[in-house]
Amino acid sequence: MRPAIFFDCDGVLNEEPGGHGVLGPDDIRLIPGAGRAVRTAREAGYLAIIVTNRAQVAKGFVTLTGLETIFARLRELLAQDGGIVDAIYFCPHHPEQTPGGAPEFQIACECRKPGTLLLRRAIADFGIDLGRSPLIGDSLRDIGAGHAMGLTSYGVRTGYACRDVERYPDRAPPVPDRMFADVGEAVAFCVAHPAKHGQAGQPD
Repeated sequence: MRPAIFFDCDGVLNEEPGGHGVLGPDDIRLIPGAGRAVRTAREAGYLAIIVTNRAQVAKGFVTLTGLETIFARLRELLAQDGGIVDAIYFCPHHPEQTPGGAPEFQIACECRKPGTLLLRRAIADFGIDLGRSPLIGDSLRDIGAGHAMGLTSYGVRTGYACRDVERYPDRAPPVPDRMFADVGEAVAFCVAHPAKHGQAGQPD
């Protein structure tokens, strides 16, 4: 079994543009050092797997074909610094009914983080060792999904910086196991301290 680092996308590898998010390949702007971070992860023996919510599909802002072009551009930019992504798992759903959206994707689902289906699919597809596999995210939804799977889940101070506590109005929000300045710093820690993984919900 191989370890993996699970990466969120917007706000972790590329800048969070605000508004309706990334709507086309020209909206992709890498966070400095993101490509090198992915390369470092893979050189250390980790799979590099992206797990990302893409509600823009359900809301009618992006088609599945358009999403493919966005991911292709992301892969291209990361690869310029040697960052090869092993797989991208995405959720196109959103539970709200949006006028002009795609009704077939406007549903409640198990894959939209903090749901865990994206992670479960990746784990099954690649035979991932959970005890050696951390998650890196900028949203508390990412942290919640990771913790639900028993993954050590690290936050970064880019993107939402794990400050989106308003998503949890009626219960305590999840707490990142550790916070880092950016994805490069987070990956460097993962590589240097592999024994830290497998203790989800236990911050240092």
